[in-house]
Amino acid sequence: MRTLGLLGLVIGILVLTAVASPWVAWGLARVAGGEFSFPRVYDRVFEVLLVVGVAAAWRRLDLGTASEIGFRRQGWGRAFGRGIGAGLLGLAAGFGACALAGALVPALRFSPAKTVWKGLLGLGAAGAIGVSEEVLFRGVLLRRLRHDAGDVLAVAVTTAVYAALHAVRTRGGSGPVHLGSGVTQTLGIFAPLAAGAVLPQLAGLVLLGLLLALARLRSGALWLSIGIHTGFVAGFRVGRLFVDLAATPAWLVGSGWPPLVGGAAGWLAVAVAARAALPRARA
Repeated sequence: MRTLGLLGLVIGILVLTAVASPWVAWGLARVAGGEFSFPRVYDRVFEVLLVVGVAAAWRRLDLGTASEIGFRRQGWGRAFGRGIGAGLLGLAAGFGACALAGALVPALRFSPAKTVWKGLLGLGAAGAIGVSEEVLFRGVLLRRLRHDAGDVLAVAVTTAVYAALHAVRTRGGSGPVHLGSGVTQTLGIFAPLAAGAVLPQLAGLVLLGLLLALARLRSGALWLSIGIHTGFVAGFRVGRLFVDLAATPAWLVGSGWPPLVGGAAGWLAVAVAARAALPRARA
């Protein structure tokens, strides 16, 4: 199965990242004359190597044409807009539940000019994240798995990988960089998955990942899932410029990033977005 080839490629890139990232961190420190967060350097090295590796192996692994992974022209604007609307509507429901519980209050953190600038940056980041993650998870990976293992297993694996990678994405790191820093960082990536505290967040991420996969399959293209994903990220990144979300009650607001996802408010947001976005299954 070519899926195993894709898995082998990712494992190889992780190994290469573990070896190369300390050298990159040292090089950046010498050129820029300052210290850089090693986890951030590690992440950027992995991302660059992943893009290069996938691009180089695209044909050999049969990762699909633009049309095959879901970039179809017909009705793209309507599907994208519907997805954004559904994502924002879902988040509005989640934030509304938090407000009713007294866990969300208005809080303008910056000056108006800075708020506008940060809002524009947040919208740009939302678009980039929505497109890139949907291409990777619901485009390339889902398509490849459907060809090799069928729809049910493809959705299950893609959703599990999506949830796990987002749950382990945020991690700390301190101290001087040494030759083994990359190996230590790699081995510590999946440590959060062993903690019971991450289970609610994983559950919320699974629900969101399942919604995005169903949006891709039901609509026959990526635009609906890109819209939903972009709407959620835009709501998170821009919304936090205007409101403060309390840390409690944790069962409602969740913990970690993205906000709400690990709590009942986030699950409500996904349910409302699903109701608004998903076309009915074809008979």
